[in-house]
Amino acid sequence: MKKRMYAVLLLTAALLTGCATPGQGAGASAVSAPGPAASQPIRSPAAAEPAVPAAVTVDAASTRDSGPELTEDEILSAYDRAVTAYEWFDLTPLPCGGEDITENGVRYRRVEYPGFDTLDDLRIYLRGLFSEDVIARLLPQDDPCPLYADIGGQLCVRPGGREAESGKGSAAAAVERRDDGSYQVNVTVDLLDEEQLTVSGVECYSFPYRRENGRWVFTDFQLVY
Repeated sequence: MKKRMYAVLLLTAALLTGCATPGQGAGASAVSAPGPAASQPIRSPAAAEPAVPAAVTVDAASTRDSGPELTEDEILSAYDRAVTAYEWFDLTPLPCGGEDITENGVRYRRVEYPGFDTLDDLRIYLRGLFSEDVIARLLPQDDPCPLYADIGGQLCVRPGGREAESGKGSAAAAVERRDDGSYQVNVTVDLLDEEQLTVSGVECYSFPYRRENGRWVFTDFQLVY
């Protein structure tokens, strides 16, 4: 299997710009087992993709139009984009600014991100990465205080956020082809000791990647940090 290494800065709080909020996690499983030698702290893939706005149209289209046969690079690239998008809900929300807007007693600010002017813009982009079940968890329609909301015809977000989980080191992702023609991205994350220097075990995650309604999407997802 071809592997790709990912890294997450354990001090993600330094990246927060005052417009981040906690989100929901998906239902992928995690197990612990003895691990190898020490490794470097992982860094958020989002931090390495400052030009995501330009990918809003191109990446969504390329994922949607992919045929039944995909390469490992295509799948791992889709995983990278999925991590970045999921961070907008479970780590650091989309950039925002302007004056505070109060809606149903909750403070919001206008999203300042090219291509995302309304909630529909955000939902369309997510449909190029996730199944409808995952999107329903990220954008619940019955939430009285949603993370993202259209207010005055503009996409707004609740300021807030969380830090990345401590005690985690390097992460490696590998693609597995399933008998039914679908794929699975298997991610292994090193667990560090209290000194954050030695690997004491691992956590393993599996994310199904299937073709649904003409699009290749992740049918289950969460952040591993």
